[in-house]
Amino acid sequence: MLRHWSEFLSPADIEQIHNTSMRLLADVGVKFLDDEAIAVFRKHGIKTNSHTAYLDEKQVMKALEAAPSRFTIRARDPDKSVVVGDGTPVFVPGYGAPFLVDYEEGKREPTMEDYHNIARLAQALPNQDMSGYLLIEPRDIPPETAHLNMMHANIVHSDKPFMGAVEGKAGASHAMEMASILFGEDVVKEQPVTIGLINSLSPLRYGHKMVEALMEYARWRQPVVVAALAMAGASAPITLAGMLAMQTAELLAGITLTQLISPGTPVVFGSTSSNVDMRTGALSIGSPELSLVVTATAQMARHYRLPCRSGGALTDAHSPDAQAGFESMLGLLTAVNSGVDFVLHAAGILSSYLAFSYEKFVLDDEMCGMVRRFRRGIAVTPETLAYNVIAKVGPGGNFLVEPHTVKRCRSEFWQPAVCDRGGLEAWMTGGRQDAVARARQRWQQLLAEHQDPPLDATTARQLQAFVAEH
Repeated sequence: MLRHWSEFLSPADIEQIHNTSMRLLADVGVKFLDDEAIAVFRKHGIKTNSHTAYLDEKQVMKALEAAPSRFTIRARDPDKSVVVGDGTPVFVPGYGAPFLVDYEEGKREPTMEDYHNIARLAQALPNQDMSGYLLIEPRDIPPETAHLNMMHANIVHSDKPFMGAVEGKAGASHAMEMASILFGEDVVKEQPVTIGLINSLSPLRYGHKMVEALMEYARWRQPVVVAALAMAGASAPITLAGMLAMQTAELLAGITLTQLISPGTPVVFGSTSSNVDMRTGALSIGSPELSLVVTATAQMARHYRLPCRSGGALTDAHSPDAQAGFESMLGLLTAVNSGVDFVLHAAGILSSYLAFSYEKFVLDDEMCGMVRRFRRGIAVTPETLAYNVIAKVGPGGNFLVEPHTVKRCRSEFWQPAVCDRGGLEAWMTGGRQDAVARARQRWQQLLAEHQDPPLDATTARQLQAFVAEH
């Protein structure tokens, strides 16, 4: 396994970013558009003015002492529980796309049927470690109750861990209640069973509903990813160092609030920040600057001894083409090589977070498997050095039929499910399908074969009744 992370910031750089963040927190402050949050800060002796909290370094660092450096999210199938913060990346599908790029129709609005399909694929695809929450934004159901339908779909179609709703206090409470039906209230109060994504509102703000959700998760001691989507040149300074300092201040303010409410609540230090393309004004997430920010964010998280979140297979391309491929691999490989613990947007995203694609979901999952194998590295043992085998075969021999080869031929190398290794002539005579066409066939086959994992009948009825009642 890889033992050293990619790093671009020196210890002196990290110290300068930290110090600038502390100055911003103390002198400029972070605005929390929620009266209850401001009351919590005030109760703990933190200076406030209207809805702005001003935190000094001692207050922040004291709060961080309680936050765990690793935690486990329990799955319905205990064997599929995930550990966040142990050096192994957790891959989670795309999140929040308002559009789909359909293989036949092009851009269209997602439906709840699409959501069910993507939840089923999150269960079936081998390299997605969790199911999401806002996998896409279905447009054919009432927005007031969409969060209930989406959480229910993830619980029913998958036995992997799932992300929870963050639609204000009500949505977060519903997430806790549904998790309590599934696992039991005592379990939910004792260990992580879901995780919520809390986004800051750059520059230096948190919106009302996000703060409500953050506080509700903290009361239940359920983990949250506190993340920024700052845009260098628009909602953040154009310089990456300035954006990192501002982002760090935002994240530490939100994380501090979780610890003031309930010390020891698991938190993840997160970022999807990148630069604006100064020619178009559009956010760019396929840029090398995003990968630099990912690496730097991971370094800052390690500085504070916190798990880290970033995006993964990210692209500005509008279809799963060559641009999507090389941009996504840069982002995913950077996240893994930088020591990111929680890779949200590991698969499926197109068009700078604005679109999701079934085909790209499948292709990115394959990419996750490839990167995961790369991450494992090379095992060096007496058996793998194979001296006796080499000596037996000798000069000019062949290893193909050796027992050492036969024993390992199905497990030694990573095997793709979509990539074509059949040779040029076989491809020419077999219809000359490209990777997107093969990915389409794969997701259709996976959906045709899908069976929901078993769920206790009483639990299933209670969940259905809860969704219907709310």
